[in-house]
Amino acid sequence: MSVDLLLKNGIIVTPSKSFRGNIAVKDGRIAGIGGEEFSVEADEVADLGGKHILPGVIDPHVHIGWPSWDWEEDCICTTRTAAVGGVTTVIHFLNEPLPLHEELSIGIERFERNAYVDGSFHEGIFTQGQIDEIPDMVETRGVNTFKFYLPYKGAEAVPPLVGIDDGIIYAGFKEIGKLKEKARALIHAENIEIFYKIKEQMQASGEDASAYWTDTRPNWVEVESIRKVVAFAKGTGCPLYLVHLTTKEAKEEILRARAEGVDVIGETCPQYLVLNVENTDRVKSKVNPPLRHREDNEAMWQAIQEGVITCIGTDHASVALKDKQDFWDGIVGFAGLETTLPVLLSEGVNKGRISIEKVAEITSYNVAKTFGLYPQKGSIEVGADADFAVVDLEMEKAYSVRESPNITDYSPYDGMVFKGWPIQTYLRGRLIFDHGTILGEKGAGKFIPRFSAQK
Repeated sequence: MSVDLLLKNGIIVTPSKSFRGNIAVKDGRIAGIGGEEFSVEADEVADLGGKHILPGVIDPHVHIGWPSWDWEEDCICTTRTAAVGGVTTVIHFLNEPLPLHEELSIGIERFERNAYVDGSFHEGIFTQGQIDEIPDMVETRGVNTFKFYLPYKGAEAVPPLVGIDDGIIYAGFKEIGKLKEKARALIHAENIEIFYKIKEQMQASGEDASAYWTDTRPNWVEVESIRKVVAFAKGTGCPLYLVHLTTKEAKEEILRARAEGVDVIGETCPQYLVLNVENTDRVKSKVNPPLRHREDNEAMWQAIQEGVITCIGTDHASVALKDKQDFWDGIVGFAGLETTLPVLLSEGVNKGRISIEKVAEITSYNVAKTFGLYPQKGSIEVGADADFAVVDLEMEKAYSVRESPNITDYSPYDGMVFKGWPIQTYLRGRLIFDHGTILGEKGAGKFIPRFSAQK
């Protein structure tokens, strides 16, 4: 057998084991895997020098263009940033209240013209007309996940998002439930009416002068919303994916829902593992849902260890520093694609909280299985796309937002020191990032349709 590329002398990481070995790549896919003795004739041979090679990260939670960047410019910057972070596939949220087919066609064309890595799309659901399109999107267009934004309505509505009521949630869940395991509802679980009342009380009392964002959206607000959508899911048979969970109570809520027969998957983000009210600026680090307390960080790690939370997404949103200067009116969100692996390797693997095999599982394998990308993506197996993140567990340095290819000038991670970094990224067998240099090309990324959503 003759191949295009032979990656040798690496430590291959899968969810079940790590082993020293070599990987053969042909036509963008993995053609062979073996131990150190495995060798084939190859046009190119790359010696990994004993570094760990993970399946490329799949980030299922990315917001390109937020809050008001030119979409195509931010797509370029976001996917270049992904390449630097070892991320080879991103799933972006399409949130216009347009017909889903129209919105998807526009999204694919713009993405493939600009992206440096592969990608797919979730569709936000806001209208009955969009709900009616769900079956066809699942069966013919390769979109099987639909997001319901509980908190963005009233004064907190964020254009182009349109606020939804319980009727839309019910109707959407019912339509998804009819499709059984072919589709899944994504839920942002917060109760905005409670936030409005807390805000009113804080402004009247002056408490907002020293409050943290978590004080406006306390833990139980997340819990209440989880219980609500679980009840809806039980009534409709709709599979759930709870995005960006933050609270120590979330683990028990997931376990309770599963015990009641609800198909529910939990996601958290790197920021909810390491950032909290004690180590961030109370205004600039504003994000929905909010950063919480150290005990919540540790509870999220524990939920990952125990297999209750099974996926990592970033909620990547490139908000500029100028837009984060006011407690109430500052824009929520911050970038995260570049720091997923540093957080998990440094604070997880190197501090003994999780294994490197768990990193491969929660950043790639589980995500691919959940969203219908497996077996094309998410694993180091023969036949899969040759998407890899080569990491150096000993590299130690501070993150610098000024050195990032991202469009934003703000990150709560700026200046934080991490031990464990991606040093090379391969997309379908092509080296697109190498020791600080982006080698990929605009337009190299492809839309990846998804036709099944698995547990």
